[in-house]
Amino acid sequence: MTGTATPRFRFEEVCATPAFPQDTRNSAVASRAIVVNPQGQWQLQAQVLHWRGDTAHGGQNASSVFGFAAAALRGCQLGAAAESPSVTTDEPNRLAAVISGPVLMHTYLVAHPENSTISELTLWSAEPPQVPWPLIPDSQVLDAMTSSVCAAYIGSC
Repeated sequence: MTGTATPRFRFEEVCATPAFPQDTRNSAVASRAIVVNPQGQWQLQAQVLHWRGDTAHGGQNASSVFGFAAAALRGCQLGAAAESPSVTTDEPNRLAAVISGPVLMHTYLVAHPENSTISELTLWSAEPPQVPWPLIPDSQVLDAMTSSVCAAYIGSC
């Protein structure tokens, strides 16, 4: 995705989050995987954003983008009145939220300032999904996301 449009989180589309004119994600490299299923089934987007170079600068970018993303998630109803966000886990550099409305969305964000990276995992379905959401603790998903990026950037976590 490098050199293309600014990499955006999936919830930003649902929440009609406006683009930032000088978004630091413009300087990140990003990789995204999307799984598209029929209507009423869970869709998936997984994305990793990374700022190359000095980790002090890249880590600041990752932390800043994470903070803006958390604020945008909390303010989802400002752009999409029919959507209702609920933050289910709010920890330093780790966030999980559910957005309910015409779209049911579970989103997970993990910032890794130590390696200048942010990971996103988002699953969504039109209401009501054909298969109910499984009862998986947020910590289990967030831990798996953290360990994967830490394994990719050996010695950074």
